[in-house]
Amino acid sequence: MRRRVWCETLPYEELVRSAVVELVAARGLDLLLAVRPWQLAEVGDVVRRFRDRGVFVAVWPMLDDADGRWVSAASAPAFIAFADAVLAEVPFADELVLDLEPPKAQLEKWKDWRPTWRQTPSPSRYHDARDALGEATHRWRRGRRITTAILPLLALEVRGEWMQRAVGTPATMLDVDRHSVMAYTSLLEGWSRGVVNRRRAELLLAATARLTKYRFGEVAGLSLGAVGIGAFEDEPQYRGPAELARDVAIATAAGITELSLFELGGVLRRGPAEAWLEAFGAQVR
Repeated sequence: MRRRVWCETLPYEELVRSAVVELVAARGLDLLLAVRPWQLAEVGDVVRRFRDRGVFVAVWPMLDDADGRWVSAASAPAFIAFADAVLAEVPFADELVLDLEPPKAQLEKWKDWRPTWRQTPSPSRYHDARDALGEATHRWRRGRRITTAILPLLALEVRGEWMQRAVGTPATMLDVDRHSVMAYTSLLEGWSRGVVNRRRAELLLAATARLTKYRFGEVAGLSLGAVGIGAFEDEPQYRGPAELARDVAIATAAGITELSLFELGGVLRRGPAEAWLEAFGAQVR
């Protein structure tokens, strides 16, 4: 069982406090560290601080929101250049995460129930991005792990690339170590406008976990949450650690062995942190 924690909202100066470093190290968590363009000069010191305590550190590049924030067919050239810059700063990082999602502006419309497919990339643009990311992934993986974060829609795809083409996030052709499907029950419930209650969210998680395992086999992973807010700053959150513990049990029952928790800032703000991490199954080493 591998336990990992996303870190997106916690300022670096808070993240490197001794108590936070010791919390992550003592629980044997992988740290999945967001890196924004304005954090390039600081990221090296942060990664060193955690690796010196034996923490496995993945860097998680994110573009400026105006450039799409995440990697997709629309942002692939800019993302590749930024990921190269991140790895130039921290060539000793243990892992690189590719967060494959449509541009933030497009996802904001979807979450507000204003779906639009007008931004679906053309076949040529999709294939160009897929090929460029495939080549870059081969370069990036030398001596380090490569993983993705992907939408749950891709688990529904089962085979082929039709859903990847529709949302513009090429994933399955990339040579990576793990695909982590973002299966956030609090978002399924909170953004459903009353259609999905907690029980239905758990059923959807169970189905997603099984489909993820079927779709990706040994490279299947799940991201669970949310404990805190993220990019949209209004993400619905767990009511308490008991809901997280239920999600962990559902995911592991489906045979998923690598789980990532969203996210560390929420764990600290909504403490006690130990209660959240125990619910997550992150035991003191």
